[in-house]
Amino acid sequence: MNRLINNVHFSEIILIVLTLVSTLLAQSNSQTNLVAILVTLSVVIKGQQIVDVFMELKRAQAKWRWLLLSYAILVPTILAIIIYTRST
Repeated sequence: MNRLINNVHFSEIILIVLTLVSTLLAQSNSQTNLVAILVTLSVVIKGQQIVDVFMELKRAQAKWRWLLLSYAILVPTILAIIIYTRST
């Protein structure tokens, strides 16, 4: 399973599917809070895939990998909080 997750082609498919799902959610009439949470989760997963698979930082020094992974988690989370507070 770990070999499949680190496969570049599998990662490309995951990125495309998550992008399409995020686009469909953004265009739907769903509740804004739910959309913000789901899109944030998809961006976090996409960021992790980009850092580990495409940038090949899975085996890099821990500080560099965690720095880039934290960016992929913090920025979408902050944006989701902004969206959530504006919608309430």
